[in-house]
Amino acid sequence: MDIEYLPNKGFILNSLKFEWNNERNSVREKLGMKHKEEDKIIDVAEFFDGDESMNIHQKRDVYENLNSKKDMLFLNYDKDNRLRDLEVHYGFDILIDNIRLDFGTEITDLIKQFKNIGTEYSETEKGNYFLPKLKITIADSESMGGDGTGLAYFYATSDISHLTE
Repeated sequence: MDIEYLPNKGFILNSLKFEWNNERNSVREKLGMKHKEEDKIIDVAEFFDGDESMNIHQKRDVYENLNSKKDMLFLNYDKDNRLRDLEVHYGFDILIDNIRLDFGTEITDLIKQFKNIGTEYSETEKGNYFLPKLKITIADSESMGGDGTGLAYFYATSDISHLTE
């Protein structure tokens, strides 16, 4: 199963287009797949002199085993339940323009393809790459706690401000 990522717009999954800022219930209804809701508040106020406005409100739906027993897809939402991020942990090929990101492919080979088309990137830590123009992050298995340098993680977002701070 492929996901076509549309920079600054959203993505296409199962021939269905999902745009950033779509309402959560409409995304769920459109997908029509079994999911697990994982909403939580991560309390970080103690690190900001008790300022609870700094707490992180995580709202996401987790989709597993859609293609195979190993695939995992997260759809993340903002505080108003609007689609904000897409996270993929194995099981999908991701298309961006003419570049296919296959999980397991050497991440440096993928980075070379982006470099060849003039897409800027930075290695934020070993095996983890940020491509600001595309608003994506990709990481290899080793940087995610596994073995090897093949692609193991893809993250796309509507807003990169939290990645550039």
